[in-house]
Amino acid sequence: MTELMIKANDIDIWTEDFGDPSHTPLLLIMGATASGIYWHEEFVQRLVEQERYVIRYDNRDTGQSTCFDFQEAPYTLDDMAADAVGVLDAYDIASADVAGASMGGMIVQALALQHRGRIRSATIIMSSPLSGGGEQPELSADDLPGPDPAWMTKSMAIQMNPAETREERIEQRVQLFGMLSGSAEEFDTERQRSIATREADRANDFNAMNNHALAIGVSTPIDRRSGLSRIDVPALVIHGTEDPILPYAHGVSLAETIPGAKLLTLDRAGHEMPDMYVDEIVDAMIKISGASTESD
Repeated sequence: MTELMIKANDIDIWTEDFGDPSHTPLLLIMGATASGIYWHEEFVQRLVEQERYVIRYDNRDTGQSTCFDFQEAPYTLDDMAADAVGVLDAYDIASADVAGASMGGMIVQALALQHRGRIRSATIIMSSPLSGGGEQPELSADDLPGPDPAWMTKSMAIQMNPAETREERIEQRVQLFGMLSGSAEEFDTERQRSIATREADRANDFNAMNNHALAIGVSTPIDRRSGLSRIDVPALVIHGTEDPILPYAHGVSLAETIPGAKLLTLDRAGHEMPDMYVDEIVDAMIKISGASTESD
């Protein structure tokens, strides 16, 4: 694995690649507030073993990538999709399989809609076809429920008391990610603490991660389903039945909207990818990648 700082869209983006560049490229896009290191090395290695050349990166406002004053320089999910294209350009990759988690899944959708030639297949994990504020800012629609009220109450209580020290930041991240887990398996507190420690120590501006919620809020369209219903990208949708932020119905809606999309249901999983499902997730991703090859 090799770290590389690239320049795209006038910003710096930290990237890291794994595996043989001659193998099928796979770009991983992480979700809101989370840097690229949240793609666990064990998961990445499983993909490398399946002859995938894997690239993960820090979205703007996370990790070692450029951070913004959102009021002075606002951006949208479309801008973040352009960042993903910039990463592919930097690695001289014409098109790749792309997988995104949560907000990363929204970016994958934007890629499919606006940069079809750069995406071979789309894996959309614990995400939603919705974005933007509109009249229902909590990523909900008449037919799609918003976040679990109990989770919202706990989350808001934490956000009202922002962490000030390194240790507080680490423990707050452990607490927040623990709240996202479902009942499928016990939450790995120590692994999360290890990731959060690295996250806190390598961030250019730790609090800049909160800009992602603002970016989602100003993005259009508010509902991507009309466009998604007309795309021809081989797609896999992965969603847990106990997701407290984006309830399972969001994943079902994506799978029903994108022509030919496959739905992988993670029973009792929250807003996460439990270790017990990694084999199944990797197998499904490789299968959809194969479907993209057949459609080329």
